[in-house]
Amino acid sequence: MLFKYWIVVLFWLCTSAGLCAPEEGIQRFERAQLSWHSGPTAPDQFEAGSIELPHDWEHVQFDHTKRAWYRIQFDASPAEFSAVLIERACTNAHIWLNGILISQSGSLHEPISRHCYHPHLAALPAQLLKPQGNVLDIQLAGYPFLQVAARQRHAGLSPVRIGSQVLMQAHYERQYFWNITVAQIIGVSLGVFSFAMLMMFAVRRQDNYFLYFGLMLGGWALIGVRLYWQEIPLAGWMTEIVITALLPPVVAFGIQFLLHYVNRPRAWIARLLLAQAIVVPVLMLLLGAQRIFPIASIVFTLLCLEFIAVLVYAGFMAWRSMRTDFWVMGCALVLAGCMVVAEIAVQNAWLPLPQVHLIHFGVPLVFFALMVRLVQQFARALTNSERLAQELEHRVAQKALEIEANYEQISHLRANQAAQHERQRIAADLHDDLGAKLLSIIHMGNAHAQQVGGAKIAQMARQAMDDMRLSVRGITGQDAMAEQMLADWRAETIERIHGAGLQADWLADEPPLGLSLGARTQIQLTRILRESVSNTIRHAHAQRCTVRVRFDAGWIDIQVDDDGCGFPSAGQTMPGHGLNNIERRARVLGGKHRFGRSALGGASVGVCIPLALAASLKPMQ
Repeated sequence: MLFKYWIVVLFWLCTSAGLCAPEEGIQRFERAQLSWHSGPTAPDQFEAGSIELPHDWEHVQFDHTKRAWYRIQFDASPAEFSAVLIERACTNAHIWLNGILISQSGSLHEPISRHCYHPHLAALPAQLLKPQGNVLDIQLAGYPFLQVAARQRHAGLSPVRIGSQVLMQAHYERQYFWNITVAQIIGVSLGVFSFAMLMMFAVRRQDNYFLYFGLMLGGWALIGVRLYWQEIPLAGWMTEIVITALLPPVVAFGIQFLLHYVNRPRAWIARLLLAQAIVVPVLMLLLGAQRIFPIASIVFTLLCLEFIAVLVYAGFMAWRSMRTDFWVMGCALVLAGCMVVAEIAVQNAWLPLPQVHLIHFGVPLVFFALMVRLVQQFARALTNSERLAQELEHRVAQKALEIEANYEQISHLRANQAAQHERQRIAADLHDDLGAKLLSIIHMGNAHAQQVGGAKIAQMARQAMDDMRLSVRGITGQDAMAEQMLADWRAETIERIHGAGLQADWLADEPPLGLSLGARTQIQLTRILRESVSNTIRHAHAQRCTVRVRFDAGWIDIQVDDDGCGFPSAGQTMPGHGLNNIERRARVLGGKHRFGRSALGGASVGVCIPLALAASLKPMQ
């Protein structure tokens, strides 16, 4: 891009300095007779005398639209000179040959057709040409220097070329292409790109710089309409004010774009830019049509300095946080600086007016470079968004599975809570209703103990009461401390053994500190102990029963020994299902059982249960 830029610069300098040699077969006229006659036909006398071309009306004093006549005399043959080319006739010109109008490109009355950027090509009719003494009159209408916002649009006439139709057509097409066609292409492209940037902003509203860049492109495309719109339906001075008034908003959009691009927006800068966009057109309207150029020059210089200052700041911030974008900003800064310096030099007459106006094409090049970078970022953002969307979809799927699992767990917990509440209700009913009735039976049995069977009824009622309490404890699922369980077991066991007329020995270790047993373990161990003692009372024919409870190496061991007849010999059947129940309950608790002969000479029944499992088992569901 820099290579193309310098080619354009060299071409501009070459053409503006007159270094490009004219082609053979073309006659270039750089002097003409001048008259300030404003009539519709050429005057007889050209009172201003001979002047050099290009002739600008910069130092001509007049207040409103003025007309002038230029006369060139030449000798030519129809074969060699068949067309005339005027590269610049600002604002509009009519061409006459030997008193006959041969080219009329628009109105010379207000509003004047604006052809400052359009070359003029007119065919020289062969029947009007004379071998000698041909008179070419050019009637020019233009605006005074103070009533235009740029030197390119104040009145003036460039050198005139006369030559063959083929050569003049080639020159005309080349200049028309660079000044008009390229401007139209750029304008349409900027409009399309502006729409694309606005659509990108609609997709990614969090990236405000797309909005401001699109508005900047659209504003510059609107300003560029003046290059190829010839019939603007406004007075010349009003058109100049409109063109100048469009510059502050465009620069404001550009500054906002740069600040948002480096993520450094400032509210006070936005307010100043808004105020500037309002003050400039109001000030120009108040000062009037005769001060447009100096005001526009000041506005243009200030806007350029503002934009370059913000561009330097954005480049500095890009260097600190976005090294890749720094080079884009740096190239844009260099190009913008060169174009601004060149345009200021042209506006202050330090350089002659170029044939191809660099700023019209250089600024869009900077815009295109920035736009390519933005499109790359937008594409990268879309790719990242798709990737993040896929990751989010995967995470959502995982979370959905987790939610489903949690919902199932919550449902299960709610069902357990409902079952627990129901068990507690049943346990309360048993305790309150059945317990009260059993307690009444016990009291009645004790009161009538002397009667037949009274004591036995009371004993059976107490056993039923103990069983009911055990069942209630199992239903409610309440844990119990090991010390409490040992005390209950000891009291119940000693009472039963003594009640059966046997000698009772109770031997128990101190349980580990803080050991608690689950409700299910309590029930199973209590029933194992009861069944073992019941077997001794019913079947052993013993005189003595010893109960041993040990806590050793993470196990709880319960053993019941007696001095009775022991287990049946091989081949004999053991009455009842007590031993099978003991074996089943030990297996449910994850422990082991053992049946054998005791040291007292009778039977020995023992179970060994792991404490870790015994402390964690919950009641049956």
